[in-house]
Amino acid sequence: MIKSKFLYLAIFTLISFYSQAQNLQEAYNFSSSSLNGTARYTAMGGAFGALGGDISALKDNPAGSAIFLNNYLSGTLSVETYTNDLSIENNFSSSRDNDLDVSQIGAVFVFNNYNKKAFINKFALGFTYDKTKSLENFYTWSGNTNNSLANFFVDQAQGIPLGELESAGGMLYQNYDRLFYADFSNENFTNAQAQTAYMGYQNFLINPVNNDVENTNYVSNVNGSSYDQEYDYMSTGFNGKFTGNASLAIKNKLHLGLNLNGHIINYERNTAFYENVNTSNTIASSYYAHSNLTLGRGFSLDVGAIYRLSNTVRIGANYSSPTWYTIHDETSHFLRNTGDVSTLGAESIVFDPQIINVYPEYNYRTPGKLSGSLALVFGKTGIISFEYTYKDYSAIEYSSDDYNFNNLNSTIENSFTSTSSLKVGGEYRIKRWSVRTGYQYTETPYIDESIVGNLNTYSLGLGYNLGGMKIDISYFRSNQDARQSLYQTSFNNAYNERTLSNIAATFSVNL
Repeated sequence: MIKSKFLYLAIFTLISFYSQAQNLQEAYNFSSSSLNGTARYTAMGGAFGALGGDISALKDNPAGSAIFLNNYLSGTLSVETYTNDLSIENNFSSSRDNDLDVSQIGAVFVFNNYNKKAFINKFALGFTYDKTKSLENFYTWSGNTNNSLANFFVDQAQGIPLGELESAGGMLYQNYDRLFYADFSNENFTNAQAQTAYMGYQNFLINPVNNDVENTNYVSNVNGSSYDQEYDYMSTGFNGKFTGNASLAIKNKLHLGLNLNGHIINYERNTAFYENVNTSNTIASSYYAHSNLTLGRGFSLDVGAIYRLSNTVRIGANYSSPTWYTIHDETSHFLRNTGDVSTLGAESIVFDPQIINVYPEYNYRTPGKLSGSLALVFGKTGIISFEYTYKDYSAIEYSSDDYNFNNLNSTIENSFTSTSSLKVGGEYRIKRWSVRTGYQYTETPYIDESIVGNLNTYSLGLGYNLGGMKIDISYFRSNQDARQSLYQTSFNNAYNERTLSNIAATFSVNL
């Protein structure tokens, strides 16, 4: 494949290089987190803000490392299984897949001051990696609708002058019974939306309302009324977080901590859509494939405190700053149509630029969050813990020297709102065994709750203490409903119920 890097020209500054709906979905994905961490942490619903003493607790409250009594190391292996139940115009499908991954690994080193009169009793340093959120997803769907793929290309073309779609190059050559667009190097069409419009126009899927070069309105060239369709979606990747932690204990009462975090995004999305037109004078079938790669790096910090009101009661508070990302995207397209030879010039016409478009970097800022927590510790017998978090998703912001994100940022502000989440966890110890359970509730960030629903997660787990070593296992299950559209336009609205289950095993050792 040939890689080409182009500048985003002024003529398309008002057209986002992805559709706004796609950016809204990915803005949510990149700003949210899921229940990942040690098996003890996930079994108790992540309610560790006032507890500490667990490697994964550091990501919620950095003061938690000062709770450790000695040096500590842990690593976690998890298996996620996700199911998507998809419905499009009363056509139903169910897809299921799984992912094996290392969800966390980390260590804490504790430096005790044994002078009982000392102001600072303890100092701790921690180094951790946590998978913030898995971006793995897969579903496939097939059925019959009355909405053609051509309507997607119509949506993409609206507003683009016909003269631009006609003048953009693309070397055309014929090989046996096929026509190929092999070279797509016109710099005016590095924009993904404009590229898609150009593909649809050159492949005879859309027509202008009139032939004036200033025309900006388009209609479908597919005359059918019934379409047999197949759709495949697959995404891979994750959000990851590397943390350097420092904390201290003052008079064995007040614990203060700081995290400096490095973040990574590695996300790849591939879609393929096939359509057979049952009745048409021009187009008999279409196949459209699109791929997108997003790579990002970022920075954030956390500050937190835990205070022991008594041997039983602890309270905690922490603030996580926004994450400031630098991101770049790479995209590619493929389109093939078959149909009437007199119109297409061949039995099939193929748009295959064989180019990966590498876009200039842009900046992305997630919202910060505030958390408060309460824990009741009943000696060595049991624990009950609560945590509340506030986060304002309307504060998400895109910026760039090359792109105009004003419209998108305005859409984010008008589409997203602040959210509350609640975590509850409990643990009961019987000699060397520990039994745990938890619950997590997270509000949707969308003002229109039908787009993405609230998230509910239920968890449980077991632990066994071998003395210097511990083995923990956990299981959790979450459910969330969503309304989306294929290719993020008005084309074919889909309703999806996504269920995620996770089994995690953690091995930890006192160093």
